[in-house]
Amino acid sequence: MAPTWFYNTTNPEKRREFQHVLGGSARLGYLTEKVTEILDKELETVIRVKAIAAYRAVRVPVIVEHGALCIDALNGLPGALVKPFWESLDTRLCEVVPVGHRTARARSALCYCDGRERHVLIDETEGEIAPRARGTGGFHWDPIFIPKGQTRTFAEMSLDEKLTFSPFGKLHARLRQELGL
Repeated sequence: MAPTWFYNTTNPEKRREFQHVLGGSARLGYLTEKVTEILDKELETVIRVKAIAAYRAVRVPVIVEHGALCIDALNGLPGALVKPFWESLDTRLCEVVPVGHRTARARSALCYCDGRERHVLIDETEGEIAPRARGTGGFHWDPIFIPKGQTRTFAEMSLDEKLTFSPFGKLHARLRQELGL
């Protein structure tokens, strides 16, 4: 049976997490097409443009993902601009957030596009920015985000634990149901 949907990412860690949750569905293939992402603070805007760009590049039904880290003390920044923030500051992002005002939301969006329609799924996890980076698991800002009610960062959790709390992990169940994967 040929795949009917293709998950597109150039990030091997995102692909690993996606495969971990969705397993080896015969209806799902994988692509690594580089897609130019627009710069916008709003996650839904970014994911919609990213999905149509990916579809135009590969011309098959495609699924894309984008994350956002919204820090309350920074008026929601970096938001969907988290990648350039992280590439510039790395774990020093902890130093930018004022003590006593460390609340944040990790957000994730998946969009699946068949060339005619785009379907967006968004979820978020409330939490806070750690005073300093901790842990060796995960990727990008996982060492600095602590989900609400927890004491460990995503990077200190096992992959199964992280996916239980992370918005990316929560979205996979919804995607599996909506697409029958």
